[in-house]
Amino acid sequence: MKKTWTVTALSFALLVSAAGSALASASFRDIGESGAKQQIEALQAKGVVTGVAADRFAPGERLLLAQGMAMIARGLLADAPASDDKTGPGGAYFTSIPADAWYHASFVAAHDRGLDLPADADPAGAVTKEQFVHYVMQALESTKRFPMINLVPAALADEDQLTVEYQGTIQRALHYGLVDLDESGRFHPQTQITREDAASILYKAIALYEKQAKTNDPTKPQSSQDSSK
Repeated sequence: MKKTWTVTALSFALLVSAAGSALASASFRDIGESGAKQQIEALQAKGVVTGVAADRFAPGERLLLAQGMAMIARGLLADAPASDDKTGPGGAYFTSIPADAWYHASFVAAHDRGLDLPADADPAGAVTKEQFVHYVMQALESTKRFPMINLVPAALADEDQLTVEYQGTIQRALHYGLVDLDESGRFHPQTQITREDAASILYKAIALYEKQAKTNDPTKPQSSQDSSK
C-alpha cells in the first residue's frame, strides 16, 4: 500500500540559506506516484531538496550520505547556534571530505552543530533509517529549542537491531511524531532509507522546529510530556 503523509502549511524563511534557495528548479517529473509528492515539492520550492537531475528527484532511490547532509543543513542548520564542542572546526575534522566538494559546507555545518559524524564519513555511502533519523534529531536539538524530556520508551519489536548510541534519538523522534512503527511494531533501523522517506521525515522535522520556535521558550520546561517516573 502506498504511504501518504498529511501536508501542513510551512514557512521556511528562517530555515533555508540563500544558497539553498537558488537551487529550486523545474518540477520533478518522477514524483507523481510518490506518497511524499507534496512534501518533496514544498521542500524543493525553498531549496531544501534538489534532484539527481533538473527534473528528476529519484524518490525510490537510496539516499547517499552527502545528499542527506545537504538536506539537513539546508533545512535545519542555517540558524542553529554552534555546538559547545570546540575541539576543532569541521573543515579540519573530516579526512574524507574534499574541500572543493559540493557537499563540503554541509558536513562542516553538521559537525560544527554537534552531529556526531565520524571523521572518515563516506559521502557516497548509503544511509540507514536509524542514521538519518539520528542526525535529524541531533540537528533539531542543536537549535536549543527542545528541552530535555523524560520518556516511557516505545516498545520496538526489532529493538535488538538498533545501534545502542541511537536509541535515545530514535525514541525522541517517535515521541515527536517524526517517524512511526509499522503494524508489527517494527522500526526497521537497518533499512537503507530512500530519498522520498528522508524528505518526509525532514519535512516533519522542519514543521516541528517552526512550531517550537513560535510557541515554546527553550528555557522553560514543556507543559506536558511523558514521564517514566
